[in-house]
Amino acid sequence: MSRRRLRRLLPVLILPLLAIAAWQVAIWVAAPREWMLPSPAAVAGAGWEARERLWFHAQWTLMISVIALIISAAVGAALAYVIARSRMARLAIYPWVIVSQVIPLVALAPLLVLWLPPFAAILVLAVLMSIFPVIVAGVDGLGAAHPDLIRATRGLGASEGWTWMHVRVPAALPRLFTGLRMAAVFVVSGAVVGELVASDRGLGALTRLSAGQFETPLTFAAVVLLALIGLGLFGAIAVAERLALPWTRRPTRPRS
Repeated sequence: MSRRRLRRLLPVLILPLLAIAAWQVAIWVAAPREWMLPSPAAVAGAGWEARERLWFHAQWTLMISVIALIISAAVGAALAYVIARSRMARLAIYPWVIVSQVIPLVALAPLLVLWLPPFAAILVLAVLMSIFPVIVAGVDGLGAAHPDLIRATRGLGASEGWTWMHVRVPAALPRLFTGLRMAAVFVVSGAVVGELVASDRGLGALTRLSAGQFETPLTFAAVVLLALIGLGLFGAIAVAERLALPWTRRPTRPRS
């Protein structure tokens, strides 16, 4: 590994390593029982011993998160376009988008379980949790195009529809990807909420079962795996952004 990459990697690793060190020091000082607060070594050991069980549940959570994220991206971008394009749609739809986030999903989850099959209920919860930042970022981004550029485009004879697709939409993409990165994190939380209520599969369900049986090291291992899934989805969106918007990462003119 080159020194340049090592310098970039060290700041990323410092905070987690400090957190683990502080955690271990707290174990040495307070000496709590393992079912209350296990040591990092106990968590790592429990995760390794239950690796097949963890992977079985992680696949379910990852599948729901990916499907929900794709739905949130597609539906959220479409709703953002409609809201930004039509004043009537903004008045009719946007308030309900905000209201959907005011209602606690934990309170809504039992009702969705009554109305829908378990998989559909979990998927709806994950979508509701993750679609809001996509819509808000998309609406703001579609209104971020420079007015002078729009006037110049229309002055050259471009139609309203052409201007939207070739000026406003490209200008909105950076903010839209910001919303997608936020959605990639929120979607995992939505999937876990659904699994806690409506499923016997998934890492959310595993944390409920293991905590109820005082298998705290396994619960911690499941939580760590959930964090890794969230980081993985966030990183995937960041890579997609770099590929889709290369001009935001490098200068448009060659350096002298």
